[in-house]
Amino acid sequence: GNDELLQLFGFVEEANPHDTILAVGLAEHASGVARALCGGRDAEVARRLGLVEEQGVLPSLEAAELSARGAPVGTWHALRILLGSADEVSGAGASILARPASLETEARCWAAMRTYCKAARSAMGGPRKADLTELRAKGCAPRRRLALQFRSEKKRLLSELEAALGAVEARSRKAGKPMASAVTL
Repeated sequence: GNDELLQLFGFVEEANPHDTILAVGLAEHASGVARALCGGRDAEVARRLGLVEEQGVLPSLEAAELSARGAPVGTWHALRILLGSADEVSGAGASILARPASLETEARCWAAMRTYCKAARSAMGGPRKADLTELRAKGCAPRRRLALQFRSEKKRLLSELEAALGAVEARSRKAGKPMASAVTL
């Protein structure tokens, strides 16, 4: 991805299909969404986080590498455990949530990932268009130019992932069943 290109060769490729972003804060964001889903019951969120750890997918949530095409299988598994219905999480056991669950659970997972993408872009400061405008301005120092290009590409990746998640949800709702494989790496 662009991280390696920048570190090793000093440039960033525009619209790099191999680019990824480390989803810093995704576990905390997902826990907050789960807390709201569970009516603020911290004990239930802690129980679900324990199930995530038991299933061995906590690292997939804490260090998820997102691309414009989706997120890793383990990340979706962890999100399903955190955001699944009470019946899905307790009745059939958490291991079944390694696969797409109900359409409602998948929709909650996609929505959580979309809100994460939006928050991550916002944390990067300003819209992508502003970065691109500054990039084109005369007098932009080379190091600043490279930093803006890098940040702009990460914002693009997050925007594309957010759009892909919205499209998968729309197709899934139309089909009446989850089509999660479209955003699973």
